[in-house]
Amino acid sequence: MDKNFCTSLIKMAEKYSAAENLQPELVDGALKLKCNKGNFCFFYDFNKTFDFDGYINVPMFHWQLKRRYSELRGLLDRKVVTPALAMRIHHIVPRDNFTCSLKDIMVFETNLFEFVTRSRINKVFADFSGDVYTNCIMSSENNVKASMELGFSPDGSEPVLLHEVVARNGVASDLPVDTQMVQYPIYVLKGKETKVYNEIDFELYGMDNTEADCIRFVLWALSDLSRIDDLREEYAHIEQVCEAAAVSSSSLEYTNVGV
Repeated sequence: MDKNFCTSLIKMAEKYSAAENLQPELVDGALKLKCNKGNFCFFYDFNKTFDFDGYINVPMFHWQLKRRYSELRGLLDRKVVTPALAMRIHHIVPRDNFTCSLKDIMVFETNLFEFVTRSRINKVFADFSGDVYTNCIMSSENNVKASMELGFSPDGSEPVLLHEVVARNGVASDLPVDTQMVQYPIYVLKGKETKVYNEIDFELYGMDNTEADCIRFVLWALSDLSRIDDLREEYAHIEQVCEAAAVSSSSLEYTNVGV
């Protein structure tokens, strides 16, 4: 993130009346924010502990505002496919500013699984291969299963992101059939060179898509402070899921969450 992020956040907050007198400050792994609604630390480095005096910590679950995932959730809510039985997840990406550790990926995908299926994880089996790769099988209170392949790929490689919900009457995916690679809205072919353009937010055009999602997420959270309480409770639960995964990897046994 850079100064353009803060400038855009202030403008968008004014435009949508989400909060007044915003004073954002970028710190390593988080966004500190003062406004008329309080002082908040929206953090996205989930391997760090943030303890700023007078600030309320809020997890930056920016993926919840990404359209591909909200649409996937909507397919289940509208019962286009129903009921959800399992979710297949592949998340193999190079490291970037928002994905520095394996825990960052696990928080992303465990929260996304619960967001899409509206079902809370209560059992975990995990097998970590160092700090770069893990396979997980998780089960929810509604008996929805999750199969997760999570890890890092070499710098400069294409990310592999796939989320597929298997239901009794069909399958819903956030990608076109038979592909796991990220798809781009525009391709420009120039001889041996191919350029891609992936900006999808016309109000924040030219900004990194994840940064744009973060701005949307902060505005969404500030527009109703009860959402901040819900997010904090969600993160406390996800922390328990990560702890259960670590125990499972050591014992090689299915582990209950929060026990």
